[in-house]
Amino acid sequence: MNSLTVKILAALVSLLMITTICTQVYYFLHDKHDTEEAVLATVNEDIVFDGIIVRDEKVVTYNGSGVLDYKYADGSKVSVNSVIAEAFASDSAIYARDRIAEIDAQIEQLQKAQDPGTANYVEPDALLAGIQSGYTDLLDCLDDRELERVADIKSQIALNSNLYGVITGTETDFSGAISALQEERSRIKDMASPPVGEIKADKTGYFVSYADGYEDVLNTASVSDLTEDDIMNVINGDKKPPENAIGKTFDGYGSKIVGIVKNDQRIDEDVNVSLRLNSSRNVYDCTVESVRKTADGTKMLVVLDCDRIDDALVSTRAISAKLIFNEYQGIRVPRDALRFRDGEKGVYVILGKDISFKKIDVIYEGDDFVLSRNTSDEEYLLLYDQILLEVVSNKDVSVDSAGTSEGPAE
Repeated sequence: MNSLTVKILAALVSLLMITTICTQVYYFLHDKHDTEEAVLATVNEDIVFDGIIVRDEKVVTYNGSGVLDYKYADGSKVSVNSVIAEAFASDSAIYARDRIAEIDAQIEQLQKAQDPGTANYVEPDALLAGIQSGYTDLLDCLDDRELERVADIKSQIALNSNLYGVITGTETDFSGAISALQEERSRIKDMASPPVGEIKADKTGYFVSYADGYEDVLNTASVSDLTEDDIMNVINGDKKPPENAIGKTFDGYGSKIVGIVKNDQRIDEDVNVSLRLNSSRNVYDCTVESVRKTADGTKMLVVLDCDRIDDALVSTRAISAKLIFNEYQGIRVPRDALRFRDGEKGVYVILGKDISFKKIDVIYEGDDFVLSRNTSDEEYLLLYDQILLEVVSNKDVSVDSAGTSEGPAE
């Protein structure tokens, strides 16, 4: 082959390559489509609820001196004449009293662990299972904020661990530890002076160790008369409790929760709703007792009847919460991408240069979008499909998806 022929062939190849590249660039620049990727979205229909908790409460007062040591956790039931709190001369007296009780319990536990009568009847595997179970229970308590159970669980873990040490021979006895605890007890014994005063419950009910000044203002009989301004004033906390207030009591564990929400036709009298506090994961089943429009008509004043008590509900007066309704998760589809084909609602999607019609299963309709059920059915819109937002003509649709395009769905 002579040099001229080679040059001609090289020129033709070069021209072909340049033409191919130019063609690809042209289509890249001029054949773009307006698309949106199909992604998962979650729509939560919860309604913001800002309100206050109302009970029939009575302030508990103490006019004596000293440092108070409460005997009950907030929200605990107390009986008439039971000691709600004791007053001590100092913090150190309370510490010494509590520490001596801990020492006595630890000594008893160690003596039990080294007692042959106990160790001879326990299997090592059972002890290990008890230790593991104890740590699981401990994590659950911390997660659920049931802190009052922590001390008992820790004590049981320690007893199982000590018994396991004795049985397996890693520990012979706990005489040294018992002697050290007894010495500590002797050192602090004189600090544990008796209380200088005590506060008793004057009736059976539930006790909370704080007061906010609204105990004499709010009551369940007048919740329906509260205005939006009344509620906001309580939320903003413009009152102070009496100086000698050390807590409060109330008769029953039920309460009224009065709040402000946006207008919503789903909220009506006698409807059962669920309330979730923003400060915790707790969900409360409530009944709508009454509904009133605010003075300007833009919102609603809702009174909920809650037949439950726990630490989260007694630890505050004002709450920030949500009324829980339905939650939907599906593939988000822009409303202006919806089309009809052969009576089926769906969208056109593009893969490479191929355009096809895919059905959608609408589970939620928003203002400018819908949610389609997430499925693996190839006939329906799938995750990460490229949804065409532009109008599609019949000639653009792939053969296997041919049909009559009836334009945008209403």
